Amino acid sequence: MSFFARNMWRKIWEAIGPEATTKNGSVIYSNDPTELCTYDCDPSERLERIDLDQDGIVTVDEIHNALRDVVGLSVDPTEKSLAEFVHSFADTTGDGVVTLEDFETFCEEMPAFYESQKWRLAFPKVAADSVAV
Repeated sequence: MSFFARNMWRKIWEAIGPEATTKNGSVIYSNDPTELCTYDCDPSERLERIDLDQDGIVTVDEIHNALRDVVGLSVDPTEKSLAEFVHSFADTTGDGVVTLEDFETFCEEMPAFYESQKWRLAFPKVAADSVAV
């Protein structure tokens, strides 16, 4: 479940982020992580986009809402175990809350993550029913 939670957090992270630029300066969008890019990563802006009550803390409920509203998952309003796993992954400091400090950590680490996963992200899995025969 932790691998899935990490990927869900990555999807949220990309969806709440700004445009990205490639090394040659062309603009790409966060839904195209296959190109090596550097994000103009503003942790405060990203926090603001997901912190619905603007208290500086991202709760399990806010992550649950992001999974539904930002990522587009169909989530049960009463079942929040996925949101809890994603929240625990997003809590980089291990203090039980997701704050600006955690977002700053992700701003520092995500470019290296994309670089290390570039080969895998370049070849997304295709659903079996969408393959032409």
